[in-house]
Amino acid sequence: MSKKQLSNKQIIKNLRDDKKYYGEYGKKWLSNSDVYKLLYDEHQYGCSTKQTVKMLRGSYFHTLCLQPESKKDYQIWDQTETRGKAYNEYIEELGLDIVLTRKEADQVEEQAEWFMDKNNPKTNSNMIGGKSIYEFISDKKAQREEPGIEKIFDVEFKGKADLISNNIILDFKTTDNVKRFPQAVKFDSSYDTQAFIYQSIFKLPLVFLVIGNIQKTMKDGTKYYEMGVHASTDEVILRGKQKTQEAVTRYLQWKEGTRNIETFIYNTILT
Repeated sequence: MSKKQLSNKQIIKNLRDDKKYYGEYGKKWLSNSDVYKLLYDEHQYGCSTKQTVKMLRGSYFHTLCLQPESKKDYQIWDQTETRGKAYNEYIEELGLDIVLTRKEADQVEEQAEWFMDKNNPKTNSNMIGGKSIYEFISDKKAQREEPGIEKIFDVEFKGKADLISNNIILDFKTTDNVKRFPQAVKFDSSYDTQAFIYQSIFKLPLVFLVIGNIQKTMKDGTKYYEMGVHASTDEVILRGKQKTQEAVTRYLQWKEGTRNIETFIYNTILT
């Protein structure tokens, strides 16, 4: 094994630790979230992101499905159903932006339990590459929350795959609007850049597995959540590549000190 291979192996080991991946150590690499800010919210590039309830719910869902042993790492506010003075004092004491209330945590736990249920007709009947979704998410040999690094357009990138199974990356997305996900990929998200970046890092195709946040009830009383499965087409990858290249150009200009956006405003003729 070469020195470079040994070095990369150690880097991957370090990046498996979320504190390092999301902390100062991980800032050596660009990520898809950096690409999003550079493309869609450039004034906020380099600023810390304040966690929202939606983000925390998504993180908790991922943990319950992929690393349930880490459930204990989440603080849950169970004193009241609302966020009042006592809650604000609680999160200030913990040094956190936000924590889930017990009601919110219970909702996410019910969502994750439904999704991972071996008798779930949606995950058992729908296929990816000849295997049911349930075969992927229950695969004991699968890699979960696996980090990777790769140089893209001469800039070092990092990524963390939710699930790698049967030579496919499955990326979990929770959303309030499952039907709109394809439009979000095309028009106002960084999902296409994520597909390009992750396929560049892991050299595997990426499939988005979308799970609705809103519990619904069928006529017979059955509880369920909407789901979507979306493979990344060549068109998506190409668009993601072009957008990533634009983000890298802006990043390099930031590093060189040649990019000034202080006077930028959105200015166009409405049609």
